[in-house]
Amino acid sequence: MIKPPRRAVTRFFVPFIDVLILLFGIFLLMPFVSGPSTPDAPDAKPAAPKEPLPENVPELQRQLTEALARLARMEKATQARLNDRLSVRVLQIDRKDGTLYYFDPDRQEIRIAADALRLIDRQRTATSKTGGVKDMFFLILLPTKSSYPTQEQVTQIRQWFKAVPIGFDTANFGE
Repeated sequence: MIKPPRRAVTRFFVPFIDVLILLFGIFLLMPFVSGPSTPDAPDAKPAAPKEPLPENVPELQRQLTEALARLARMEKATQARLNDRLSVRVLQIDRKDGTLYYFDPDRQEIRIAADALRLIDRQRTATSKTGGVKDMFFLILLPTKSSYPTQEQVTQIRQWFKAVPIGFDTANFGE
């Protein structure tokens, strides 16, 4: 008849595994705890700079003030309001037939490329009259719950406005 062992094997292996994990952790930490492999001599002098420092202090001060002024101008330009830099023209697409149109002050339809170029030129002259350099952007509002515009119409619109940046967005107008 086979008899079970008097002591369980786990009574031996659990502490043994704990000791092995501890030794492995110490092995991993040894490179961090040990000192540098080649200690530097304390008498070593720091390396001399490649170029001697300029001795013309007034010239350096002038360059510094110019750089600070240029930095201030750049920061001011980046913090300028978006309205000051961007001219946005909103166009809409008719939900019934997919016609592109805008209001100026009445509804003006864009049916061919010449109409689009006329609108771009009119927008350029309007932004140049207001002063400053403005970037033009045409935002085209797409109707929701409509089968328009078709992919063919979107391709045609992109072709008409290829010279200026455009964006498409969905809107809930005319419901």
